[in-house]
Amino acid sequence: MTREARGCFLQFAKAPVPGAVKTRLQPLLGADAAAAVAARMIEAVSDALAAAAPHGWESILCADDPEHLHLRDHSQRKNRRLWAQGEGDLGQRMGRACARALSSFPAVILVGSDCLGYDRGYLRSATLMLEQGASAVLGPAVDGGYVLLGLRQSPEGLFEGIPWGEACVAELQRTRLRALGLRWKELPPRADVDRPQDLWMLGHLHA
Repeated sequence: MTREARGCFLQFAKAPVPGAVKTRLQPLLGADAAAAVAARMIEAVSDALAAAAPHGWESILCADDPEHLHLRDHSQRKNRRLWAQGEGDLGQRMGRACARALSSFPAVILVGSDCLGYDRGYLRSATLMLEQGASAVLGPAVDGGYVLLGLRQSPEGLFEGIPWGEACVAELQRTRLRALGLRWKELPPRADVDRPQDLWMLGHLHA
């Protein structure tokens, strides 16, 4: 960490392996095209973070397979650090990544690679909320999950027992934040690109 370090974005990403990503798009697009969508979205989210990150905020790619060619190439092209997510469910992996980041930065913001709504104002609002004293920032997803979680601390149990992928995820995360005594602020909902009816959002990616 440098003297100017103020926070970091952790972008969680799955290696774009045909048949293993964007499975709900595969019946319509096929495995290869669905994987191509995943790859393009990784790039789009990365570009959004680079464009929005205030001075002193770093962007780190947190990958399920850091040895995958696309992710290694991306890391080198964009000059980004590449971390391994490690084992366990999504909550265990996020908790481990948060703890690692918070050992070097005063704040961390987790984002996924399934949302194209990370515009500059949205991301800057999240950093500002944390820097002005919020313990956490939650960015709900339209489908009931969430697309962003900012933290200045990551207490034990924050991510435990949450059924990832279900429509109750954001509400359960709120319950957990409340139980742990964390004061949080919320951003407007954003949509993920997960299902065939979401594909209209991909127009500018030419996917």
